[in-house]
Order: sequence, then structure tokens, then C-alpha cells
Amino acid sequence: MSGKTIIITGAAGGLGSALSRACALAGFNTVMLDSDRPGLENAWDCIAGQGLPEPALYPLDLLGAGPEHFDELLEKVTEEFGGLDALVHCAARFDGLTPLEQFSPPEWLATIQVNLNAAWLLSAQSLPLLKQSDSGRLYFMLEDLPKVSGAFWGAYGVSKHALKALVSQFVIECKSSSVQVLGINPGVMRSALRSSAYHAENPQLAPNPETAANKILQFLKGDVDPATTFVDLGIAHTS
Repeated sequence: MSGKTIIITGAAGGLGSALSRACALAGFNTVMLDSDRPGLENAWDCIAGQGLPEPALYPLDLLGAGPEHFDELLEKVTEEFGGLDALVHCAARFDGLTPLEQFSPPEWLATIQVNLNAAWLLSAQSLPLLKQSDSGRLYFMLEDLPKVSGAFWGAYGVSKHALKALVSQFVIECKSSSVQVLGINPGVMRSALRSSAYHAENPQLAPNPETAANKILQFLKGDVDPATTFVDLGIAHTS
């Protein structure tokens, strides 16, 4: 996959930044997208400081992103790199465990927008480019879905179940193309999102995001052929 181009959303987060490093090391033209500009710059510094190919930073808030914003992104990627080979959705919004009756309507709408609507829109607009690649990849980060069906997971849990349905539809509609569509549960890992849900848990006991990132990289490179559309990289837990 050396020379291939990838967009990673949520690239300032734990998994997104780890995957960006792994892709840079593997020779990808890596486009790191996130609303957190300082976080993006810190992630870029870590990659550049290791002597790896410098990724492109693309600050963008998915909450307010519409078709015109994604058109501009894809135009710039095409101008700079000649096309797009992979899109990985690592971005996720989670504002803590909350009963449904107490959930703030603005927060509900924002969570659905970032976790589901923006993922659909960017994917739909990227598909023409991905289909031009001889090894297009469209990956979505899911969750331990039985877990987030439980109480208090709110819009985050709903959005992850809806995202699975979205993946299923993309799989069917991309069957006649070269685009590989996957829904991936990265499993338990050290992240700010997990810490906000499990306050009493020692984050140092969770695997670091590099473990999942390296497994995802194997799929991106074609080194490992996933057996199913929905891949579980972790062990289901009942916390």
C-alpha cells in the first residue's frame, strides 16, 4: 500500500492518532482529520519526530460539516495525492453515561450527527474515488454492541447500532466494486472515551490503541483477509 492515500477521522484521538502513525510508517499518504487542532498538531509532532512521512492535517468539525465541506476536502486530497484509497472513521462523540429522560436534546442531535450522519455523508461522497482505487477501503469503528444496548449509553449506543446497519447497506451496494467495507469493534483500549464511561477503572490496565491500530493496518494493506464484514478485535466484556 506504499503511496496509497488514506483519510482518518478522529485522528487526534487515541485510536485515530495510533492508526495515523501506523499508516505513515507503512508509507501511506495520511490525511488526519479532527476538530481538535491542538490534538492534531501534537499527533503530527509525534509522527514527524519519529522521522516518518509527514501526514497532512485537516482540521474540521464534523458537527457542522456539510456536503460542501467534504467536497472541498476530497478536492484537496485529489489535487495533492491524485486520488483516495482508504477512509477510516475513528471519530466518535460521547458525553458520558446519561439516562434517556435526562439526555440534552442538543447533545443527542450532536452525537448522532458526528457518529452517524457525518460518517454516512463523507463515505457517500468518497465512494466515487474509492471505487477508482484498485484496493479501496471503507472502515467504520463500531463497539461492543450488546454492551452499548444497555442503560445510559444514550445517543452513543443508538448511533453505533445505526452505524452497523449503515455498514451492512454499504457492503451490499459495494459488492460489485473493489471497495472493501468493514465494521470493526477495536475492543477495549486506553482512550479518553473509555475513561469517561469507566471512571473507577485504571486506564493503564487497558491495552494501548497501537494494538488495535496495527491489526487494522493489516486489513488496510491486505496482509490479512477478514473472514467477515464485522470484525471484533477485542474480547467482549460486561463492565
